[in-house]
Amino acid sequence: MSHSHGTTTGRLALSSAIFGLNFLVQGLGGLWTGSLGLVSDSLENLNDAAVNLLALGSIRLANRREPCDRWTYGWHRIEIFNTLLGAFLLVALAGAVLFEAWNRVRHPRPILLGWAIGFSVLGLLLNLAATFVLVPAEGSGQERDLNLRSAYLHALGDSLANVAVVLGMVIIRFTGWRWVDPLLAAGIAAVILRGAYLLLKDAVGILMHRAAFDQEEAKAALLRLPGIRGVEDLRSWRLCSHLTVCSAHIIVEAERLEDTEAHQHRIEHVLADHFGVRHLTLHFETLAMAERHQHRFVHEHEAEGHDHHHE
Repeated sequence: MSHSHGTTTGRLALSSAIFGLNFLVQGLGGLWTGSLGLVSDSLENLNDAAVNLLALGSIRLANRREPCDRWTYGWHRIEIFNTLLGAFLLVALAGAVLFEAWNRVRHPRPILLGWAIGFSVLGLLLNLAATFVLVPAEGSGQERDLNLRSAYLHALGDSLANVAVVLGMVIIRFTGWRWVDPLLAAGIAAVILRGAYLLLKDAVGILMHRAAFDQEEAKAALLRLPGIRGVEDLRSWRLCSHLTVCSAHIIVEAERLEDTEAHQHRIEHVLADHFGVRHLTLHFETLAMAERHQHRFVHEHEAEGHDHHHE
């Protein structure tokens, strides 16, 4: 199941509308029927709609804000702060659902099961529609887009939670086990917490400048290029989910600056095509230059001495 058309912003906007509609359907249905499972699922839909709208806003701001002397990479990092906000909202939502589920276990409430099943089925259909809208196009940059990927994971989790709600309502209908409803709500909370963990893991990794790709593999690929004698100080990081930056010191067999132009083109091609690098900074050195310099990143806050090093 994939799409060949549709921009990230268009997908986020359409999915937000579907999530908003589903929030109203399941929220009002849950309040009327007395089903905590429906109410908790509706709150997750509300969160998804809000997060997608925030993501849509961050993309528009990043595209409009050009890099400048003050904001050297523009506003692309807004996406990461949006992701963190969405993760914290998910944690708060899961906590509220777990608290109410515990209350329902101690004090069960009657449920209008026939209507609850109908609302849960309608919610499932809406969530499946939102999930279909958000499937990233295969072979495109959308597969690496954190905004779209997180929205897709949310929608997929919602769909699975809806399936559980439908099955739970059916079980209650035939067994009378009303404790199944708060159990379903707790299960939805677990899905929400897992989604929050995945988002936090990606966002924190980007903020901590975790390597954007396998750097040993990249070094090996570059060393296979003609004339490349060494790769030092290779660093990669992501500004956001779709913008990878890389810098490196390249030791080459060259005598003049003009001789490095062919090396540069080949390196750019390898790193862009195989590792998704969008912005690359290279420092070329001859063998003699490399022997005079130490390629060591001085990371201490108060480093003593400043011998020849590259930062």
